[in-house]
Amino acid sequence: MTVSVQSRADRSPTLRLPATRIAEAVATVLLLGLLAAAPALFSRATVNDLGQAVCLGLFAISFNLLFKYSGLLSFGHAAFFGFAAYAEALLLQSFPGIPVPILVLSAGLSAGLLGLVLGQICVRRSGAYFSMTTLAIGAFFYAIAFKWHGVTGGTDGLDSFMPDSLLLLPRWSLDSPGIAQTYLLILAILLPVALAARALLELTPFGNAVIAVRSNEKRAAFLGYNTHRVKLANFVLAAALAGVAGALWAIDNSFVSTDSIDLSFSTTVIIIAFLGGSTWFWGPMIGSVVYIAASDWLSALTAHWQILLGLAFIFMVLFAPGGIAGLAQTAWRRALVARHV
Repeated sequence: MTVSVQSRADRSPTLRLPATRIAEAVATVLLLGLLAAAPALFSRATVNDLGQAVCLGLFAISFNLLFKYSGLLSFGHAAFFGFAAYAEALLLQSFPGIPVPILVLSAGLSAGLLGLVLGQICVRRSGAYFSMTTLAIGAFFYAIAFKWHGVTGGTDGLDSFMPDSLLLLPRWSLDSPGIAQTYLLILAILLPVALAARALLELTPFGNAVIAVRSNEKRAAFLGYNTHRVKLANFVLAAALAGVAGALWAIDNSFVSTDSIDLSFSTTVIIIAFLGGSTWFWGPMIGSVVYIAASDWLSALTAHWQILLGLAFIFMVLFAPGGIAGLAQTAWRRALVARHV
C-alpha cells in the first residue's frame, strides 16, 4: 500500500512539482539573503573567507553549466578563470580608472570570446575525448602563464594592481575599501550575473534546447536543433561566467598567480561542484562555502588535511552522488510522500 502511495506522489505534479519548486525558491532566497547579510552576522575573518567562497561558487556554477546542462566534464575550466583574472590585473595596471562593473564584465567577455574560439575544437568531441581536449588546453594556458614571466609574473604572479580607490560608476568611487565593502561589491556584481545565467537556462527556449541536446542529441537534431551551435553557446556562457568569477577573485585577493590557472584548480572546482550537488543551480555555491570552511578547519588540525578532504569527496561520490543539494532534495521528497500517506 505504501509503494502505491509513493508512486502516485512521485507522478503527481500537484503533490511534488509545485511544492518542490516552492522549496527551491525559498532555499534560494534564504541562501542569497544569508550571503548578503554576512557582514552584519559574521566576523571579518569569516567574511573574508566568504568572499573567496562566493567567487569559487560562481566558478563552480559555471563548470556545472557544462556538466549538468550539457553533460560535458571539463578538466581545463580554470583556463577561463585564470585568463580573465590576468586580463583584469593587466587592464588595471594600464587603466586604473575603469569602473569596476565594466572591468569585471569586460574580463568575463574576454573569457567568453576565448571560449568561442576554443569551443569550436572542444564541443565537436564528447565523453572522454572532450575531457582530454579541455585538459590539454588547460595545460597549454598554464604553461603560457608559467613561462611568460614578463607579462604574467610567472610563479611570482601579479600584485599591486589594485588602485586605492575603486571607481564603481562615474563620480562614485569606493576609497580604500575594507573586507566587508569589498565583499558586498563582489556580491553586488556576482548575484545579478548568476541570476541572469539561471534565468537564461531555466526560463528561456535556449535552456530547453540545451537540455534537449543533452538528453538525446540525435533526436534534437531531427527536431531541427543545430546541436553544435547549442553546445557551443553553452560552452561560451560557461567560459564567460568563469571569467567573471576570475575577475572577482582578482579583486578579492588583489593578487593573481599561476595557482588560479593550473590543472589542480580545475580539479578543485569539480570537487566543489560535486560536493554541493549538480542537481540544483545553487548547489555548487553551497559546496564552495562548505569546501572553504572544511579546508580552514581541517588545515588547523593537520598538515595532511587534503587527504581527509579527498576521502570525504570519495564518500560523497559513493554514497551521496547528488551532493548536499541532492541529499536535501531527497529528504524533501520523502517528507512530501510521508505527508500524503
